[in-house]
Amino acid sequence: MKFKHKTVENVRLTDRFNTRQQIIGTIYLTSTHLIFTDPEGKRETWILHSLISSVDKLPTTQQGCPLRVRTKHFLSAEFLIPKERDCADLHATLNQLKPDSYEKLYCFLYQAPNYLEKIWDPFLLATEYMRMGAPNQHWKIEDGNSNFDMCDTYPPLIYVPTLTSKAMLIGSSKFRSRGRLPVLTYLHPNGASITRCSQPLSGFSARCQEDEQLLQCILKTNPHSNTMYIIDTRPRVSIPIKSSSLRINAVANRAAGKGYENEGYYSNIQFKFCPIENIHIMRTSLQKLLEVSDMKNPTMNQYLNALDSSSWLQHIKSVLDAAIFIARVIDIEKKNVLVHCSDGWDRTAQCCSLSSLLLCPYYRSIHGFRMLIEKEWLSFGHKFSDRCGHTTTSDNKEQSPVFLQFIEAVWQLSQIYPTAFEFNERFLISLHDHSHSCQYGNFIGNCEKDRLDLCVKERTYSFWNFILQNVNDFKNPLFRPQSSYASEVLLPVINAQTLKFWLSMYHRFDSALLPKENISNTLTRLVDHTTSLSDHARLLEKRIRELNSTFDNNQTTTTSSSSTTTSNEGVDDSDIEKRNHHNNICLPEFDSGLSDVDISQARITDSISSKLNTILQPPPSLSDVESGFSGDYSPHNKALSSSFILPHQSSIDLNDIPTLERIALELNSIALDWRSYNAPVHCACSLPFDSAQRKYNCWRCGENYCTRCIERSIHLPGLYSNSLAPVCKTCARSIKSSPSFADFSALVKSKSTDFIRSQTAMKLSRSMIDQFINDR
Repeated sequence: MKFKHKTVENVRLTDRFNTRQQIIGTIYLTSTHLIFTDPEGKRETWILHSLISSVDKLPTTQQGCPLRVRTKHFLSAEFLIPKERDCADLHATLNQLKPDSYEKLYCFLYQAPNYLEKIWDPFLLATEYMRMGAPNQHWKIEDGNSNFDMCDTYPPLIYVPTLTSKAMLIGSSKFRSRGRLPVLTYLHPNGASITRCSQPLSGFSARCQEDEQLLQCILKTNPHSNTMYIIDTRPRVSIPIKSSSLRINAVANRAAGKGYENEGYYSNIQFKFCPIENIHIMRTSLQKLLEVSDMKNPTMNQYLNALDSSSWLQHIKSVLDAAIFIARVIDIEKKNVLVHCSDGWDRTAQCCSLSSLLLCPYYRSIHGFRMLIEKEWLSFGHKFSDRCGHTTTSDNKEQSPVFLQFIEAVWQLSQIYPTAFEFNERFLISLHDHSHSCQYGNFIGNCEKDRLDLCVKERTYSFWNFILQNVNDFKNPLFRPQSSYASEVLLPVINAQTLKFWLSMYHRFDSALLPKENISNTLTRLVDHTTSLSDHARLLEKRIRELNSTFDNNQTTTTSSSSTTTSNEGVDDSDIEKRNHHNNICLPEFDSGLSDVDISQARITDSISSKLNTILQPPPSLSDVESGFSGDYSPHNKALSSSFILPHQSSIDLNDIPTLERIALELNSIALDWRSYNAPVHCACSLPFDSAQRKYNCWRCGENYCTRCIERSIHLPGLYSNSLAPVCKTCARSIKSSPSFADFSALVKSKSTDFIRSQTAMKLSRSMIDQFINDR
């Protein structure tokens, strides 16, 4: 379908919690976004097409035709369109914009900001297994799946016991659903391991000797135990909500030719069911949760009853309980665990990744969590495109919030152990959003083979590169690596009162329901502000030492001059008057009570003070159209006066000792006071703030901005470290336009070049010394 840009005017955006509050504006429909703006520029709402989950045309009212747009990141926007024809046209267009193939996804069209390059940091599965200690005497690398012949949803390299044969692996893969045979996914330092697979195709009587032998080989990899667990994450028999009839899950699969292991065929195996509902129950539960979020003015009892009836938090608890049980078996009982559900890519991924997170502190870091996602979810084939509904070819019945439940389970753990995780809430929300947005190529397709066929690493941007370039935005200010929780196994006790409703996820766009200032954001702002002031204070201390040195040098010079005058007492007074008249120097009165040294010191001080007073004046207030920043808060430097060199400077010292213009630039480039995060609801560019979007304080003016109004490539002259700092576009232009900034930038560049050269020279000298030693 050929897309045509559309514009609909006089549209009312209604607040879903206050229908009387409406904003009149214009809808612009582009090939990638639906954009709503009001004429006064007070608000902008951008909705990415790939994030739209549903578009509903509501019954026409006297004021117009309502159109409700819901997104996968839990935005609900209701537009009141004056003409029904425009509403119907917009409704039809939005419903047709969803791509029908991978090639039409947003990631293949997305143009990232200049700071983000199309570079993929290679994730090598072998590196992560080497960190865990594999391969070793018990585990080996198997390349039999290098062409995805054995299992097309597994990675090319898999880790299996050293005692296994290729015939054993092939036989087991044929016995397991989708060919997903048991393979290693986590190896604990005590020798216990977590392996994962899919359900066996056993039916009621079928058996596979190769599969039974493979499990015995897995058992023998752990010298500390002669038994192991098989964890089936499906409910064996469960009672659905609001129904008294029994529903069979694993037993029903068994009747269909699938099912679970027969205990009589597997020796030294302990079987355990950790009941987690299937994708259909989870999808229905999320829909009920969103209905709770849409309730208008409910009583406390109504809200809590509706939340309880959704069973969402009960499902989160079930996932956490299974993961905690696995972690306890590995750490305390020191036994191997094999985990599977039906096909081994939903509940299995949840349990294996969460139990690894509880067991290994490395996975609680930003880099380690990335490795966990790459290994458990991407490499082992979670069906992101089907579960997130990336294309129209995806069956709606296949969509389910499996990854969202994992993300929320991690968030619940971070609330229990706030100092144990390096990443913050914003990191988790961003991870969830971009698994749906299709903005990056990491989460496209249903397995690693799909992404290789699409060449996503050559054609798209990487989400992890985006995280790396903005890593400070995603750090938890409460993280303490030295704390016991951050370095130990986490085995929490979960009960109904432990879990919380994730307000910042499901109500992030409802500013009236959120706290005015988030604790984590406040701490981050305080850390940044303290860093800025500390860095600036170091520079000021350096300048004070330089000025003191200046005064000391001039005092020495004046003392020497006074001595010369004393030695010339016999010279005729008329000669002295002529000399003074020639040098235009006014001698002090003899009854002033000041010595010549004091008078000279006072003259230098007065000269510098007057010069500073001339330069350091309050900057004029200007407005900036691009950032929408009002003139009341934009500090801009006044045009600096002509160059003035300190008396003791020479042309050689100019690179080390700054001019007064440079000092003025340094003092005016750092904001001492920063605006609190709880003040603005929207950025100055009209973009509304939400809990997933970081508010930045400009280090120069102290005001709040969104990410698109901030530049991160500015070296502020007022920082001792010469490090890059976030600066709003208005202040960035003001700093760059000052005459002294060019000299400062050249100085920073030269110092960086000299540092690189010195480091290179050191490396070369070391290599030459090593070569000389080796030659001898």
